[in-house]
Amino acid sequence: MYGGSSPRTGFDCSGLVYFIYDKMFTPHLPRTANNMFHMRSASRVRRGQLETGDLVFFHIHSPQHSHADHVGIYLGNNRFIEAPHTGSRIRISHLDNDYWRKHYLGARRLLETAKISLPPQLHWE
Repeated sequence: MYGGSSPRTGFDCSGLVYFIYDKMFTPHLPRTANNMFHMRSASRVRRGQLETGDLVFFHIHSPQHSHADHVGIYLGNNRFIEAPHTGSRIRISHLDNDYWRKHYLGARRLLETAKISLPPQLHWE
């Protein structure tokens, strides 16, 4: 069962990522965080090499350390945008936070072109 995937119904984490990529970019994504994490067309990215637009994945509820059950979009400066769950507000979180550091699973890059240019409202330098 999927959570929300539109501004009208609200977003869960993968619904937010799916919505943004569907509106702004060509790659069409699977609907779940775990399927996004295991996409063959996505490149693995080391944490120290993250770029704006990379997807960051976490294992929060799953005891399997290879199963992604949360995803966000990296914004730069160790920050990522995420939807905690349907019905809650979209927020900016920090990868350096103890909680996220503990649950960090990995990152994937879908867009191999130049760095993504974020809309001005998403820049928090």
